[in-house]
Amino acid sequence: MSRSPVSRDELERIALQEIRSFPGTEKVVSIEVEFGPDYRPGTSDWKLHVIAQEGCDLARVQYAAKTTSDRLKRRYEIRLN
Repeated sequence: MSRSPVSRDELERIALQEIRSFPGTEKVVSIEVEFGPDYRPGTSDWKLHVIAQEGCDLARVQYAAKTTSDRLKRRYEIRLN
């Protein structure tokens, strides 16, 4: 299955929307994509950094971020512009 190309900004918006769909993640305010040191287009060498307000359920946020990251890596390829 081929992955759809998406910009970094688009991926961050998609990730934020998907993470916020999990119960207990309402206090997530933003997402940042960080590339690994050996990132090349077509690879999945990136990770999500989640920024949340104080008082959030960290276990739920971590679960949502891991699950979302795994899904997005299967569906999308980040294009560098």
